[in-house]
Amino acid sequence: MPSETTESIERHIYRQRQKVLRLRQQLYGRPDPGADPELLSALLVAEDALYDLEAHRPKPASGGVLLTTKGGASSVKGVLMGAETTGIDVDVSLRQSHVPTGIVHLLDPDETPLVSYTVRCMSDEPVRLRLTTFVEGYSAKAIDTVELHYDESVEIRHLPTFFPRRLRDVTELTRATLHVRVDDLDGATEQHSTFPIWLLPRTSAYLSIKDPATGAWLDLAPFLGAWVTPNAPAVMEVLRIAADHHPQGQIAGYQVDAAGIETQVKAIYEALAAEEVVYINSVLAFGATQGTFIQRVRLPAEALERRSANCLDGTLLMASLLEAASLNPGLVLVPGHAFLAWEMQDGTRQWDYLETTMVGTADFAAAQRAGRRLAERQKAFAKQTGNDRFFRLLSISDLRVEAGITPMA
Repeated sequence: MPSETTESIERHIYRQRQKVLRLRQQLYGRPDPGADPELLSALLVAEDALYDLEAHRPKPASGGVLLTTKGGASSVKGVLMGAETTGIDVDVSLRQSHVPTGIVHLLDPDETPLVSYTVRCMSDEPVRLRLTTFVEGYSAKAIDTVELHYDESVEIRHLPTFFPRRLRDVTELTRATLHVRVDDLDGATEQHSTFPIWLLPRTSAYLSIKDPATGAWLDLAPFLGAWVTPNAPAVMEVLRIAADHHPQGQIAGYQVDAAGIETQVKAIYEALAAEEVVYINSVLAFGATQGTFIQRVRLPAEALERRSANCLDGTLLMASLLEAASLNPGLVLVPGHAFLAWEMQDGTRQWDYLETTMVGTADFAAAQRAGRRLAERQKAFAKQTGNDRFFRLLSISDLRVEAGITPMA
């Protein structure tokens, strides 16, 4: 049972989260979120208070450990035979309690493993071990064989390769079975254990989750770049329509000046309005578990097919169209909301902004003013607090070139 202090902290966090959600819904449910500075200010203060509470939340006692050779830890799910018996000291830790199935194929096992093994040889004789990890029915087996001599240790990180066809069926939060196995290849010692984990829906974008083992935040926000899909046929079709809304009847990318770039963005905005894509009120919400932030997200082709988009859908759709037009879009993330940026000239790092939720209800100039106003206020608060989570701009070209995040298939 948690201590009274821990329980009190959790209750305080819960109440603050509810307050933040209420303010987010009030602010971002408006046509122009930046038009009410008092409400925005109240939200920013509440967000900052919540961030401080989350940052000081006590770390779980188990630290994400699944198996260990160290006895006496009641919070640990499994205990291996000790080093006195086997000559091996082993800890197996869970690093993702929830697997983001939409982007798991893009994750780096070294940076974002599913499971990590810490192994140390305590025997005078060398030991050879085989470590195996897989998720039953959803992944291949990740296997490593190591040889260790006395007092040598190694950390092995596993992220098994998931089967794309099986993950396509994960449209709701799904329980799955994680298998971890430790085999001593020179003896009879074998440990094969299973543990429950969660598979997140492919249609959900988790912006951040906590590593159960370290308590550190796992930043998944850059992987939103995978949902920017410029080559989708539906996106290319809207781009052709956008050319009809351009005074010169063409989309020329960065071959024109800044004013010409803005004219192209305006034409794309008007093409989406002509397609009757409407905004559905939906804020970036907290996940079902501690320390997670989630948003239902549609691929641009789906948003066009259904002619509806929440703030993140609309931003990803506009970003896809801009990238298809050989422009460099940016995704602006603020707590509870997302909107569009674009680089005004190639390589200048100077950005303009657009509130995509106003497509179909306001003209381009009004949406541009709203985006600029919201960006200005969020940037000022981020500078004041020294916390860039209040204004984060993800350049799509940077995500492609530096992070290797490619469009989702």
